[in-house]
Amino acid sequence: MAGLTWSSPPQAVWPVGAETYVSMVRRGVHGVCQRWAPEIENWMKGNKVWVDRTSNAVQSLYSQVQPLTAAEVVDIIELIMSHEVLYGVYLEGYDPNHGYARTRLGSKYAIVEPALDYFAPKVWADVRSLFR
Repeated sequence: MAGLTWSSPPQAVWPVGAETYVSMVRRGVHGVCQRWAPEIENWMKGNKVWVDRTSNAVQSLYSQVQPLTAAEVVDIIELIMSHEVLYGVYLEGYDPNHGYARTRLGSKYAIVEPALDYFAPKVWADVRSLFR
């Protein structure tokens, strides 16, 4: 009868293997976000719907991954899409003076929310492909 002999007991190997796996997943997700961030930013700048009078709003659109490097990833990876101009929230259709309620123009000039709707399935598909 054949027996099973462990070269290392499972309880000694599992924590190290699990930690390595989680670290690899985090690096992979960070890489996916880094890959998409410039494309999202370019898409937002190219597909804005407002009339660009000063170019401040367009130049301030950005997409960025936090933390900046995979080595800094601890628990959370954020793919941030935003405006840097103060009136960006109004372009997105929100009034911060009234609890971020929709303005009467709604999201007529929004670009961040449409970018999220457009790119979320693409980014998520890439994340899912990490596990195939």
